[in-house]
Amino acid sequence: MKKRLVILICGIGFLFLFTVFSYYIRHGALRNIDFAITIKLQEAIDTSPRLRLSRLVGEVMEGSTFFASPEVSVVAVLGTTVIVLYDWKRKKIRWGALIIPLIFFFLVTAEIFGKSVVHHPAPPFFMIKNPTTLFPKYYINEEFSYPSGHTARAVFIGLLLLFFILKKWNNETMKQFSNKAMKKRNLILIVVLGIYVGLVSISRIYLGHHWLSDVVGGVFLGGGFGLFTLSLIR
Repeated sequence: MKKRLVILICGIGFLFLFTVFSYYIRHGALRNIDFAITIKLQEAIDTSPRLRLSRLVGEVMEGSTFFASPEVSVVAVLGTTVIVLYDWKRKKIRWGALIIPLIFFFLVTAEIFGKSVVHHPAPPFFMIKNPTTLFPKYYINEEFSYPSGHTARAVFIGLLLLFFILKKWNNETMKQFSNKAMKKRNLILIVVLGIYVGLVSISRIYLGHHWLSDVVGGVFLGGGFGLFTLSLIR
């Protein structure tokens, strides 16, 4: 119960930070920093002396964006819900699993609300990398970019995967391993999911679809709703 309360408080704290941060972004905060970081990041990758490495990084950036797209995110959330919904051991339905898609809907609504209210101008067209490539299959030029929906969804899904995989390992599979082996596998999982969220976040800036402030707002939004979801799931 104490852990659940701590997670709930952390979730509320993230959402509070998102609200306060959104207020400052609406009033023009961090615009110079946003522009400078985007320019420096794109130049650092594009002007790399190793042309092959530069091209590979660009392709990885585009690929990571796909795995946090609206379509993939919806499939991931619904798939997780279906897996958690039925308890095969006890032969019963866990109705609490329906909280996952419900809160994900609130996350998407908050993202749309943020773009409609904060009115944070998106990066100009000349900053966009490969706007007509086939992967991602399409590009939508949004007028306002705050917060980053890709980042918010990546954080939300990352937290869910981390929670459910660790839960499964600790309850079943990991019983045959030592505590040291368990900690090692848990750490590897955390690092992998951290890299996934990091790649999605950095790619949104490098590809010219979002500013740093958009990504930070997405982290607060996805983290808040993700932690709030975990606090309600038994």
